[in-house]
Amino acid sequence: MTEVLVPDAGGATTKMVDVGGFIQPLFMKTPAETQKVFESVPTFKFRKDDLMLCTFAKTGTNWMYEILMMILNKSAERVQSNKVLTMLECVSAEEADKQPSPRVVNCHYPPRYLPLDDMKAQQIKTVLCLRNPKDTAVSYYNHMKGIKMYEYEGKWENWIPGFAEGKYEYGKYSAYLLEWQREVEKQEYPLHVMFYEDLKMNGKEELDKLLKFLDLQLDDKLKCDIIDMCGFEKMQNDKGKDKMADAFFRKDFKFYRKGQVGDWKNWFTVAQNEMFEDIWKKDTKDLTMFKFKHDSA
Repeated sequence: MTEVLVPDAGGATTKMVDVGGFIQPLFMKTPAETQKVFESVPTFKFRKDDLMLCTFAKTGTNWMYEILMMILNKSAERVQSNKVLTMLECVSAEEADKQPSPRVVNCHYPPRYLPLDDMKAQQIKTVLCLRNPKDTAVSYYNHMKGIKMYEYEGKWENWIPGFAEGKYEYGKYSAYLLEWQREVEKQEYPLHVMFYEDLKMNGKEELDKLLKFLDLQLDDKLKCDIIDMCGFEKMQNDKGKDKMADAFFRKDFKFYRKGQVGDWKNWFTVAQNEMFEDIWKKDTKDLTMFKFKHDSA
């Protein structure tokens, strides 16, 4: 394992860790601690009532975690736990096991690094949430600029080529999607695919689909209350003022920034969009399963 400084096109660097050909965040740990957690993930053991939430970073993880926890708790009360407490690349199995049931275990790793053996053995219900890659990129850039541990000072125009090429943590989003396409095709455990944009625009309909997958029923009032409580402004107000934020976030950074669909159009120039499209189309030529809304200029 090695702590690495990954440069953008302008030479500004981002602090990350290489755990053996795979780049990920340090999560305020030493490289050795991060390596140990990374190596332990495939052997993680689930409880029978766990749900698994899989996402590429900045594609709606906190939002989906909140929704799923409210569903499991059958309550629209604000969730007091934080998804990092059961985030497999962030905490050890021993730390995750300190969390009471019901749990939403979550991870940004591609399938090859997940605890697939136990997911199959126990038939763990798994939710995969996906987001338009360009909005994901914008959210990711602001994330890296705003969180202190990255020590990143670069500009958007220098950052976006590196994201398109998969130079930063977690690699290429396109490769992540191709791996998940193969998982969906195999159907070895219950898997439900959701899209950030659909949830944003048709919350009630998407919640009903999710509940059907989970084989759970909630009354209409509770469903409406959950959708309302998980709306962006309420999430931003309630979850974005963590007392520990000053220790991890730069001044004026908002972890819950905009939550909009199509905000990428305010960031990408025509040339940047063409560059991104060229790389994305080449990388996803074999991707037939996941189609994103609001993809084109």
